[in-house]
Amino acid sequence: MTIRHGEESATHFRSERIECMNGSWYFAVRETHGMLGPFPTRQAAQKAACAYIKDIESGRSDVEALSNLRVLMKTLSCK
Repeated sequence: MTIRHGEESATHFRSERIECMNGSWYFAVRETHGMLGPFPTRQAAQKAACAYIKDIESGRSDVEALSNLRVLMKTLSCK
């Protein structure tokens, strides 16, 4: 198992980042925001998670990424 940059150990317990709670779908982020959602379907949550990751990887702050996510949630007809 390879050790990722900045991590001291290769022992990690990873979990599914997309979860269904009370009939709505959410995805987890490592930042302090916890679970983000709700989304109407698993596919919508996956699409939003991918968009969020792309924003973070492109150098946007988590606040900017969350702002973009809120716009995406509206286009996906989320609550």
